[in-house]
Amino acid sequence: MRSYECAVIVHPAVHEDGLRASTAKYVEVIAKSGGEITKVETWGKRRLSYEIMKQPEGHYFFFRFRGATSVVDELGRQMRIDENILRHMIVRDELAEGNEPALEPATVEATMRQPEREPHREEVEHHGEGRRERY
Repeated sequence: MRSYECAVIVHPAVHEDGLRASTAKYVEVIAKSGGEITKVETWGKRRLSYEIMKQPEGHYFFFRFRGATSVVDELGRQMRIDENILRHMIVRDELAEGNEPALEPATVEATMRQPEREPHREEVEHHGEGRRERY
């Protein structure tokens, strides 16, 4: 079985209960298709780089799992059908060692992770030739 990582952006109007239900739904899809969940995390509601379906924000989720290509196909199919999913991407995780412990589908909860904050363009200072420039 190969290791995969799936990034999902959920519609910003979906509330906390809907997010939990959506996460549980996709964990179940992976488990029923013969895959193993190794990690589920969320970055919470974040501003998008560009609007997707006229939405400037979305809830970010990441799944790491192991499975056959049939698991990837079924997960992608289910996400394309779901109207609450703005965008998703499933890629092969080549850095995974394959020995990560599998999580029980019934007890999986998304862990909150705060990504490193990138400075806004206005906050970046350039130092050059003895003077400081801000743009």
